[in-house]
Amino acid sequence: MTERGLGALTMFENRLRKLKKEREKWAKRESITCYRVYSEDIPQVSCILDRYPNGFVLYDKSSVRFQLEEGHDERFDRIASIVREVFQISEEQLFLKRRKKQKGSDQYDKLSIEGNFEWVKESNLEFRINLSDYLDTGLFLDHRITRDWLRKASKDKSVLNLFSYTGAFSVYAASGGAKKTKSVDLSKTYCEWAFKNLEHNGFKSTNHQIVNADILQWIEEETKNPNRERYDLIFLDPPTFSNSKKMREEWDVQTKHRNLLLLLLTKFLTDNGEIWFSTNFRKFKMEVADEEWGERGYLCVNRSKESIPADFRDEKIHQLFCIKPESVINN
Repeated sequence: MTERGLGALTMFENRLRKLKKEREKWAKRESITCYRVYSEDIPQVSCILDRYPNGFVLYDKSSVRFQLEEGHDERFDRIASIVREVFQISEEQLFLKRRKKQKGSDQYDKLSIEGNFEWVKESNLEFRINLSDYLDTGLFLDHRITRDWLRKASKDKSVLNLFSYTGAFSVYAASGGAKKTKSVDLSKTYCEWAFKNLEHNGFKSTNHQIVNADILQWIEEETKNPNRERYDLIFLDPPTFSNSKKMREEWDVQTKHRNLLLLLLTKFLTDNGEIWFSTNFRKFKMEVADEEWGERGYLCVNRSKESIPADFRDEKIHQLFCIKPESVINN
């Protein structure tokens, strides 16, 4: 390894020791057990480190070109050893996620079959996570604030959660007093996971439905139903891109969000209902202009900045838009 490379790793170790103290103090004060520790703070050490009660996840975020260079795997292993040393943890407590170029439905693919499931607390709720078997753990930590907002907004409302993943937003809605929730996701695995999350938190009833379906096809079929349900609050956090074989058509969040949002607004929302739309596509641009929302009696409020938790230094980790009736905001 070059002298420059060794210097970057020394900087990384010093930064990590400082962050360890700061984050542990902050997490204890805020009663948070799952949080981000390091996020590419040093450009030469391109990785992300997340902490959970019983383990850590280290993601390699280096470019595809850089990861192909000779010695890259050894360098990532050295970064991992620094993490273990700083936090005084064993090899078994640190889960490594090496970067690969994703295609289609890779977000649903298993990385291994170790079955390391555990329950973690967030607020007064518990969620099932898996640190080893998937690229994601089952709980998106960057949406901690958004979930709390949604809980406070859900009382006595019917909530539709599209692209629902493991159903964390549905659990929060139910805990906030939602009269009913419906979670829709393409993955059978994640639908079963969502059921376990709801059941574990005491929300096993016909008021909390889970639908395993291609979201776009499900919406199309529901649109044809004159007796379809309308919802007071619709939350959706779709993937950036997917061409899964389970889907009838390809999904691209930039090109498809406009038609989807307007269809939800006109066909699925109650008169005073709201749509909360999130995306982690870094170059995303909202294609529905403010004037167009206004013509329909709505305002689209960008709440991205205030929805990023304190442990996330990446201000582009997600974008969040809340589409609300003007009458509700003005009152």
